Amino acid sequence: MKMLHFVDAATTDETFIMSSKIHKISVVSADSVEVMFDGPASIAGFTDVEFDKVILTATAKSEVVALRLAEHMVATNVGGPSVLTIKAATAPFTEVSTVTYTLGA
Repeated sequence: MKMLHFVDAATTDETFIMSSKIHKISVVSADSVEVMFDGPASIAGFTDVEFDKVILTATAKSEVVALRLAEHMVATNVGGPSVLTIKAATAPFTEVSTVTYTLGA
């Protein structure tokens, strides 16, 4: 199982999420990818709470970013790192310009 590490600006805006909590990766426009996951409220059992999400902005590259994220999440790397970092403007996600975390409502 992988841990996902979403970073917009190193040391100021970082979020870690277990890949098993991801429900959906959606290309919502040519420029945006939404990663939907269980947040604290949905984990606690509140049924009327939306999923938390991370929005990745990748101008005209959202399809590429979504596919790469999905591929990295399921890739097996025995003995290698189990944390996948998605950091704005950093390999392997150089197309991503911003990473924004939003709590469910």
